Amino acid sequence: MSDAAAPSQSLNGLIRQALALLNRDDLFGAEQLLQTVLQAEPGNADALQLLALVRRGQGQPTEAEALLRRSLAANPAQPHVHHNLGNLLASLGRNAEAVAAQREALKLKPDYMEAMLALGQAQQDSGDLAAAEKTFRAMLHVQPGLQVARQCLANVLSLAERPREAETVLRQALAQPQTNPRQTAALTHNLGLALKKQKRHAEALDCFDRAKAMVPDMPLVDYNRAATLQQLKRSEDAIAAYRAAIRRNPGDVLAHRELNQLFYRLDRGEEFLGSYDEAMRALPEFASLPLGKADLLHRAGRHAEALENFERAIRLAPASVSAHDGRGLALAALGRVDEAVREHEATLAMEPENVGSRVNALSALLRAGLADRALEVAEEGIRREPANQTMLAMWGLALRALDDPREAELNDYEKFVQVFELDPPKGFSDMESFNRELDACLDRLHTDKREYLDQTLRGGTQTLDNLFSGGHDPVNLLRAEIDKAVAAYIARMKADASHPLLKHKAGGFRYTDSWSSRLHDCGFHTNHVHPRGWISSAYYVAVPDAVADDGEKQGWIKFGEPHIEMGLADPIRRAVKPRPGTLVLFPSYTWHGTVPFRSTAARTTVAFDVVPK
Repeated sequence: MSDAAAPSQSLNGLIRQALALLNRDDLFGAEQLLQTVLQAEPGNADALQLLALVRRGQGQPTEAEALLRRSLAANPAQPHVHHNLGNLLASLGRNAEAVAAQREALKLKPDYMEAMLALGQAQQDSGDLAAAEKTFRAMLHVQPGLQVARQCLANVLSLAERPREAETVLRQALAQPQTNPRQTAALTHNLGLALKKQKRHAEALDCFDRAKAMVPDMPLVDYNRAATLQQLKRSEDAIAAYRAAIRRNPGDVLAHRELNQLFYRLDRGEEFLGSYDEAMRALPEFASLPLGKADLLHRAGRHAEALENFERAIRLAPASVSAHDGRGLALAALGRVDEAVREHEATLAMEPENVGSRVNALSALLRAGLADRALEVAEEGIRREPANQTMLAMWGLALRALDDPREAELNDYEKFVQVFELDPPKGFSDMESFNRELDACLDRLHTDKREYLDQTLRGGTQTLDNLFSGGHDPVNLLRAEIDKAVAAYIARMKADASHPLLKHKAGGFRYTDSWSSRLHDCGFHTNHVHPRGWISSAYYVAVPDAVADDGEKQGWIKFGEPHIEMGLADPIRRAVKPRPGTLVLFPSYTWHGTVPFRSTAARTTVAFDVVPK
């Protein structure tokens, strides 16, 4: 043995020992050995990449990345190091870079299944579902029986709104011999999700129940059971399932939110928000709990209590943009507008890309009369997200406050708010008889006692889930007539590449959301816009007699009035009298709401949002 070989063999022995310590999670011991190697050989690629794993385990991702890149600089032909770098980048949300790193790993080792799996997951997380699907199918081409690839493929198909295909993939996976109960439970659970997306709620519930029986502590199974039970109108069982999810994880903010939303809709005020209080006693340092409670308090109009909880969340998590943003909202609602402006300006500095915080800052600025600053903030928001409907709406308010003529071009209420008289669907001689049948169908869906807290409706109810995909025959007949009206609305547009509405004119369209609202005596919709749409709507199924009053305009839909007090002399720019059988279409960024009405009869509508296809 030569003298040169002995030190090298000694270093390799230290690296092997360090790897063994790493596998036992002894980060300190592994680090000591690796530092010894690197003192002797600073460019040792193996020691650098193992020390990177130590740094990642110690919560030091920046140092870990630098070490991985040094290892690759010393030896680029390390597929496992490219793979580890990709995993690290993905954990940091840098998905495009993660995709590139995994591709490098696969160039060096084309059958590297772990890298292929990570590539597909990074593609999925970056929103490139088509690429992720291709990757997972390639995995199955190499290993047709690989269950994790089937599971990931099904998830991508479900995200791509192809739940029937996801169901097929999952059933194929479950048809194979099963050896791992947790894997079987996960596949069964995901099959339930695919069935739930197809509105096959009873079958979905059966899957969730079977998955829970196999693995009682499976994450999300109680939450998804609860959501499905709500769809089946089994409120008490849904409450029990949400409670089970919270017992397993007192910090489950999704379960807390949905449980308390349900309590609110069922008008069970004595139980509303109680789960937060109990969980905060168990987890006093968990900022998400007072933050979640504060948000619901604010939406319920209990702004002083909301402020207390937002401030508690800030004490626990001083860097939380959501907590500071919420504090600003509560301050504004309490009339402390100058303080609200300062709080929202601080959130803008903390996270300029946060569109929700920017919208809330704009509301505070406009309430305070700072229209010039509001215009500056809005235009920066539009530069970041040109098609964001809420940002366009706030920009319009800033223009209006400054008497800028661009506001009239943006909104043009006479041209862009259009009323259509729909023809009776096939099988009906008139709209009156059709609407009676449609209204009876909607009766079965309006089962709550009151509205959702996070929606604009006050004094009524709104249906769950997408109405147009619910399989209701009268709704399907209505949609066929709505399709014609939406196509006509788009056809009337004059293409204009500079206009926020007109520049998106396309050959087709699709619905993103659809629902039914029912207002009762004194009910109304607060002034709002539709962030998920391009064109929005209101179809009138039934209206109370009070709408006949052209003076007070009770129950009419109004346009132009903002959601905040800005001191406008003439806030309402146009109002439309609702009549059964009529459909009103308008840009999704247009401010609109409903004038309250007094009547024992309900005001029932079907509404939806459309985007270009």
